[in-house]
Amino acid sequence: MDNDTYSDKRIIKYASENLISIKIDAEKGIGPEQKKTYRVRGYPTILLLDPSGNEIDRIVGYRPPDEFMSELERIKSGTNTLSFLQSKYLRNMDDPSLELTLAEKYIDLNVKDSAEKHLRNALQYYEQESEFSFQRIFNISQLYYRIGSIDVSIELLDNLVEDNRDSSETAYFYGLLYKAKVNNKIDDLNRYVSITDNIEWKKLSYWQIMRIIKKSGEDPDLEASVYLKAVNLYDENYKYLPSLLNGFAWRMTELGRNLPIALEKVNIALEYGEDIQILDTKAEVLWKLGRTEDALDAINKCIQGDPNKKHYQDQKVKFLENNNI
Repeated sequence: MDNDTYSDKRIIKYASENLISIKIDAEKGIGPEQKKTYRVRGYPTILLLDPSGNEIDRIVGYRPPDEFMSELERIKSGTNTLSFLQSKYLRNMDDPSLELTLAEKYIDLNVKDSAEKHLRNALQYYEQESEFSFQRIFNISQLYYRIGSIDVSIELLDNLVEDNRDSSETAYFYGLLYKAKVNNKIDDLNRYVSITDNIEWKKLSYWQIMRIIKKSGEDPDLEASVYLKAVNLYDENYKYLPSLLNGFAWRMTELGRNLPIALEKVNIALEYGEDIQILDTKAEVLWKLGRTEDALDAINKCIQGDPNKKHYQDQKVKFLENNNI
């Protein structure tokens, strides 16, 4: 966000004319208290507040400049903000689609009890009116999953499969995915991923399988194998490819597996620009491969880029001490 969005001239102009901008580290100072107050779950989270500190809306996750600008303009106009949706709801409380829109907004704001109330209302409406289209019930199942009510989500998905509705294969897959998360078992999901041709489902399957294996800590070889299969499903146009490859390479250094492949992947990540965090990973991979001089060269570049970061200095000491150079 700092590199391309916050530095965009349009964003700077808009912020200077419309906002009082404050950047808070959620892990330091007043950050933990503010994180709790505003129910922040992930980073970055951009909160848009009124002068009294009441939340108008929020933007969660990375946004490129054009998309970020559109979100700021939407919020300024009052479109689909919480207050806008609440006012609309008070004028028409019998609209199930509005119930779902409000539920999703409350999920984004991390107000789960309000989200669940609107989900129940929508589901009750569809039950009474017998309007059980696949897409409606599937969407509700996904929203229940997002608030942590996985059992309800699985029940709705199983019902779709039993009714043999159109697109029931989708319900079957997500049911498998969520059941694996609940029971921490990978067998059914592993069998399914071996036969499906759906690349997106393969990706989701591998990530879930890997989480379960990592959580157990019992099979580093299998975790490394699954991680590689997941990474290889992404092409070079993938938006977050550098961070994906960097994460893979670092995890391989922790597992002590696939190190030559990890070096290949981290070098691809560096082709997008010499990010010092990725260079730090490369240094660790090189060190684990026994290429200490190359590792020192990489970590020295990290130190030059950020001389005050203790981690890089510690890495250099580790490389030197453990290799007697």
